Amino acid sequence: MNPNMKIFHMLFPGGLDRALTLSYDDGVVQDRRLSELCRSRGVKCTFNLNSGTLGRVETATAPGREPLDISCVTSEELQTVYAGHEVAAHGLWHSSLPDLGTPGAMYEIITDRVNLEKLSGGAVQSFAYPFGTFNEDVKTLLRLAGFRSARTVRSTGAFALPGDFLEWDPTCHHDDPRLMELLETFCDDAAPRFGGPRLFYLWGHAYEFDARHNWDVIERFLDRAAPLGGKVWFATNGEIVRYTEAYRALVWSADGGAVTNPTTTALWIGVGREGAVEVPAGATVRLL
Repeated sequence: MNPNMKIFHMLFPGGLDRALTLSYDDGVVQDRRLSELCRSRGVKCTFNLNSGTLGRVETATAPGREPLDISCVTSEELQTVYAGHEVAAHGLWHSSLPDLGTPGAMYEIITDRVNLEKLSGGAVQSFAYPFGTFNEDVKTLLRLAGFRSARTVRSTGAFALPGDFLEWDPTCHHDDPRLMELLETFCDDAAPRFGGPRLFYLWGHAYEFDARHNWDVIERFLDRAAPLGGKVWFATNGEIVRYTEAYRALVWSADGGAVTNPTTTALWIGVGREGAVEVPAGATVRLL
């Protein structure tokens, strides 16, 4: 290998090589506690809501188990509960979209987006598949409805960004026995920057902490992650997608030695093993 050759790769805002994001589903009342736990530590979460079930009051019961409150937050408190986080869609009624046919699936998708945008006051472009079920037709409907990402339930145990954000596999669920081990690997400052950025993506349902009496799991996770502020970008799903899409829109010269940023977002490029170069919005930067 030519010792003078430079390898370029994406870095996150500020030249950071790591990002962390959370994604929690169903808009349950336990989100009130989870959202505050995250806010108090500067960590951001994407909350995937079913607008058709907002304000629902319901208790789940099962033989041999204590009753579990699975009620949902109300539309009136939505902006307060999720302040500082991202409101995303999860289907109007939490239906399995591939089973509905095209008209039914599109109705669930677009109606949920319209409702949540009215309630949150902002654009809703992130999604999580109800039950984790999807197919290529559902992905097409999401794209047509203006969604830019959709989370699956297939844990990877890895820290890679997806090639297709409409099929975004998380790192792990919070019940994964490897949770803290994975986090320690992610936190390792000695891991080389060379090779691209790392993303820890955690998902789950906040009611599960009540069901298992283990709020300490997420508290330990957040307490370990919080001191990484300044080394790790704490971002919502939507922020990661927007930044990555902007980076992928960079225009490179034929020899790879110069790059133009046609977007309105300042972007960062890793150069070799240690270097970091900012490419301001609208600027062209010579790298070689």
